[in-house]
Amino acid sequence: MLAEESGLILPLGDWILQRAIGQMREWQDAGLADQFFTVAVNASAMQMQTGCLVDSIQKLLHDFGLPARCVELELTESLLMSNVSETQNLLQRLKAVGIKLSIDDFGTGYSSLAYLKQFSVDKLKIDKSFVDHFTTDPNDAVIVQATIAMAHSMGLTVIAEGVETQAQANYLRALKCDQIQGYYFSRPLPAAEVSRLIQSGSLLDLPVPEHKQHILLVDDDRNILSALKRLFHRDGYEVLMARSGEEALDLMANHVVKVIIADQRMPNMTGTEFLARVKVMHPRTVRMVLSGYTDLSTVTEAINRGEIYKFHTKPWDDEALRNDVRDAFSHYESLGQALN
Repeated sequence: MLAEESGLILPLGDWILQRAIGQMREWQDAGLADQFFTVAVNASAMQMQTGCLVDSIQKLLHDFGLPARCVELELTESLLMSNVSETQNLLQRLKAVGIKLSIDDFGTGYSSLAYLKQFSVDKLKIDKSFVDHFTTDPNDAVIVQATIAMAHSMGLTVIAEGVETQAQANYLRALKCDQIQGYYFSRPLPAAEVSRLIQSGSLLDLPVPEHKQHILLVDDDRNILSALKRLFHRDGYEVLMARSGEEALDLMANHVVKVIIADQRMPNMTGTEFLARVKVMHPRTVRMVLSGYTDLSTVTEAINRGEIYKFHTKPWDDEALRNDVRDAFSHYESLGQALN
């Protein structure tokens, strides 16, 4: 903002482009950058409006002896939506040169989906504000799910910004997000430290997809959890336990949970409220309630909305509960076959 108001944005933008492309040349000369390596640079509105951006990038690529595929320009939604026809022509010229294009902070600007399909972009970057709480907030989760699905249907790559935890990274992987960016992998680094990071071969330690029979027990009573854990270990299930809905959602971001059994009365979030979130965020997971608190109207409404598969009361019948859990796992697998 200050650079634009002071008139320094154009020389500063030119310097950043030169440094970024020059740094790529250095990494290639050092054997650190392969053919898939790209450097991303934010483009300002004033740079886009001068009419010199394409020529400037072409000259820099020529001077440093690099192919255009090494450079990616990050554009904001508000930039794209100003002077749409001129912007579209500029993007087409950049694409013709071979420059990759991405929309930065997607979902926070003034975009129109009707125009989005007209722009020749390669990637959408989901803004950090949607990633911060999407493992526990169903509204953010829906936005992230929809953005990934929409982008993939349009042949676009998706990168999530601001990823800071393993739970966020794992949930994004489950949603088939293509790339992640954020402190979970590394904080911003000077070029020399980036070189050392590349040389070290550091990779994100993401777990391989799990195929275990995970059942998640959610109850604030430790004795109940212990009794249920003993019961379900007899059937060979991998038992996860949580004492609140918030803790349970974190576990679900890190594990493929097939069946949940939740108490109705829990701190901060009731069982039906928790399962309503699960239905949105993990729709395939089979959801059950086990409770001594029988607010039948609340439970009935949840069943009618499809949020609860079965309801059991405390104290429970071991065999009846085990049979319903066995059926729930079968139901999970049948849902998977239907989706395939």
